[in-house]
Amino acid sequence: MLVLLLVGAAVTAVVVVGHEGAGAGDHPAGEARPPVVIVVFDEFPSDTLIGPDGQIDAARFPNFAALAGTSTWFRNGQTVYDSSFKAVPAILDARMPRRGTAPDVRSHQPSIYHLMDRLGYDVIKAESATAVCPPRICPGTRTRRPGVLKRLAGGGRPARLHRWIGAIRDRPRPTFYFQHALLPHEPWIYLPSGRQSRPSGNDPVEGINRPGGFHDPVLTDHNHLRLLLQVGYVDRQLGLIVRRLRRTGLFDRSLLIVVADHGIALEVGVKKRRQVTETNFEQVAAVPFFVKAPGQAAGSIDGSIVRNIDIVPTVADLLGTKVWWKHDGRSVFSAAAGARTRVAMPRRDFTRVISYGRAEFERRRDAVRLWRARKYGTGAQSGLMFGDPWASAYRIGPHPELIGRRVRAGTVATSSRVHGEVANAGLLADVEPSKEILPTRVTGRLEGGPPGAMRDLAVAVNGRIRAVGRSFHLRGRGAEFFSLLVPESALRRGRNAVEVLEVRPDGRFAELAST
Repeated sequence: MLVLLLVGAAVTAVVVVGHEGAGAGDHPAGEARPPVVIVVFDEFPSDTLIGPDGQIDAARFPNFAALAGTSTWFRNGQTVYDSSFKAVPAILDARMPRRGTAPDVRSHQPSIYHLMDRLGYDVIKAESATAVCPPRICPGTRTRRPGVLKRLAGGGRPARLHRWIGAIRDRPRPTFYFQHALLPHEPWIYLPSGRQSRPSGNDPVEGINRPGGFHDPVLTDHNHLRLLLQVGYVDRQLGLIVRRLRRTGLFDRSLLIVVADHGIALEVGVKKRRQVTETNFEQVAAVPFFVKAPGQAAGSIDGSIVRNIDIVPTVADLLGTKVWWKHDGRSVFSAAAGARTRVAMPRRDFTRVISYGRAEFERRRDAVRLWRARKYGTGAQSGLMFGDPWASAYRIGPHPELIGRRVRAGTVATSSRVHGEVANAGLLADVEPSKEILPTRVTGRLEGGPPGAMRDLAVAVNGRIRAVGRSFHLRGRGAEFFSLLVPESALRRGRNAVEVLEVRPDGRFAELAST
């Protein structure tokens, strides 16, 4: 069996090994088996894609909308756990998560890798937080999960995904491609254009995404925007995957499944945002779920409650085989999946199961989508008003009426006490649209203010206000910080002058920092 194995950031080996499953005579001819492509995104709440009308926001997420047009979109897809270390293995072996299991081959045999091996498939895989494929099938693979924090903090996430995409090609043997991409998982640094808003590595405001800031509603809105923009980036990556499949002639005959391991909630005043509770269930549980069957050309929408542990039985169903080990999933096209009436998920500590009926689950999701559309707009509305599907998303924070206004001479005073510096200011001195980083995030620290002070802010780019917000404190730290995002279109080639302004109650401005 030829196995091209992608582990982490590199292609580690191309080796030839013999099958230890069924004999070669039991394998159908390669052309009889379609390519199987499974993409698992990470920390991806489904409703970030969907507008208040219940449809995918095609203006902001055109590639997900296109995928829905040629696949079965399961609008009520859900995860069975709120952490990658149990959710991804459950996706791979179709068993409900259990206490005490490890996210590696020790706890998860058999799995989809055994199924595909038995059917004669080669394996090209990238497990970013697990190590489930056994060395017999994936020679040279790790048998313990990799360290995930370094992979998240560094800039290697796109590179690992792109290497895997580059390995997709028309091959003489049937091939199973699996990718667990650590996107749109935070840190949120990527933009819909494919660029980064800041360099990789530690955030200039360390802990900005952590519990120390969960009490601040304006900061939460800001972080929510960063998540939405990174979902736009994920849409772009999905487009690269589909284009690669089309370019290699594999798309029409492939079985393509796109799903996520779990979502995330952006509530205010909570200790944790990713662990499922009664108040955030719909945001953590609902995940994108698309299945394009081999030969499928027309899209359909299915309201069945399907779970990400249904993927292995679905693959077996569409390949005309069976899952021979004891498992908990069902094919998403089965009567059993269609008959489900409740959405359920265990708490992180397995002390109880949180469950809601379909109607309540859908009602709560509708409310989240309506709130999000009111806060960040929709792509279609934004495109009509501003010519940019993302423009309205940036109009958050106090004083949105200031956005677009020119800062006239004589309206800006110099603050006598409070001053600050813009992090990564040097990047604004020579902006080049073709470069990897487009420094749209204006962030830093303010000095000189009284303890606990917060102030309304505006960011002017080249003399015009492009963002508004408010300074903030992280719980347990006395420093005053700022972080605002300007649209990509606000920056021009070459030097950009950026001013961080305090918006005073009388409507005048005071300059706090500049580049």
